[in-house]
Amino acid sequence: MATKRILTILLTSTVLCSSIRAVGDDWLAFRGDGSGGVAVGPAKLDNSESGNLAWRASMPGKSVAGPIIVDGQVITTSSAGPDGEKIFVTSLDLKSGTTMWEQSFDATGRPFCHESSANAAPTPASDGNRIVAFFSSNDLVCLNTQGELQWYRGLGFESPKAGNDVGMASSPIIAGDVVVVQVESKGESFAMGIDLQTGVTRWRIDRPKSSNWSSPLLITRGDGSQEVVLQSSESVLAVHPGTGATSWTIDEGRATIPSPTSSGGLLMLPGDDLLVLDLVGSDAASTSDDKDNTPAEAWRSGKFSPRNASVVANEDRVYALKGSVLVGGTLGDGEMRWQERLGSIGSGWATPVIAGKRIYAFDQAGNGVVVEDQGDTAEVVSEVTLDDGVLGSPAIADGRLIIRAKETVYCFE
Repeated sequence: MATKRILTILLTSTVLCSSIRAVGDDWLAFRGDGSGGVAVGPAKLDNSESGNLAWRASMPGKSVAGPIIVDGQVITTSSAGPDGEKIFVTSLDLKSGTTMWEQSFDATGRPFCHESSANAAPTPASDGNRIVAFFSSNDLVCLNTQGELQWYRGLGFESPKAGNDVGMASSPIIAGDVVVVQVESKGESFAMGIDLQTGVTRWRIDRPKSSNWSSPLLITRGDGSQEVVLQSSESVLAVHPGTGATSWTIDEGRATIPSPTSSGGLLMLPGDDLLVLDLVGSDAASTSDDKDNTPAEAWRSGKFSPRNASVVANEDRVYALKGSVLVGGTLGDGEMRWQERLGSIGSGWATPVIAGKRIYAFDQAGNGVVVEDQGDTAEVVSEVTLDDGVLGSPAIADGRLIIRAKETVYCFE
């Protein structure tokens, strides 16, 4: 039997951390903790680019990925070159925007994408000690917070058929000591759990051969157990993060661009409507062989079906961006409370983020708005226009709003 090609670089640390740093105020993944897009503290965005702009920094290439914030560092990815074959991971000081470190690599998979996208499309993830950066070329890089390479997996080299000419965009998640990636295309599709410390494959499962840009989601069930949710145009699958073993499945296709969301013990699955499942109800968790492990349906509504951006939720509220209109409602029962036209906002891809009662949204031209949820109504309280387009979801930490535009990073405080 032919040996399968695997490109892996492993670096073994000689010093092990004796304690885990507190990361409660950081923004460690796509949508913060990877679920609802909610910040720990407030953020400010005035009615002009320079009103409360703390700093801006030019990047070495293009990106449509969101930034993350780890221990006072803004971590962002870029790609450059004729086909985006040069990939970068850059660390900026959160307070000043000064470059703290930068690593560059040559992509091992197919780097080219549609001109509106970039090889740097997935948002990085971190556990507060290690950073994993994923690219459309299916190159997966693991660094520590000092920028030192820990390991490198060329998943595009290992699986050359996994990719498309539009570009891949699914963001990785970290579930305990496992990095989970969802790689789905018409040529080859799989989900994989990779050991965070070593870069070695812990598990791999086949996925439907169809283009999909949705990101995996880590959820917590009523008994405290965790599962990784993978949605596609064919079904919704939940697996154990450590083994990849199936926990439950729903044979109903969901959206392939926006990702699933969780908040308040509910799982939100976007599609032609928003399907919401109860994760903590009486039948919401079971490991017995004679009981269905599938979460019960709580509600569903076409009023909260998003377009490109994922749904976000906080406490008892749920929000869906539908082009230039933001819809807000009650998370528990799906009642729509208001819909607000967002002024200058046009077509966009970036998932909004939440801080308190305010929602921050940007379109692909760089127009941004802040919407305040006032209960049964909403109001646009601030608007801004940047001089660079935004396709990645913003990040909030330490009272600062970080926006990664195509070739620029902005910090508002």
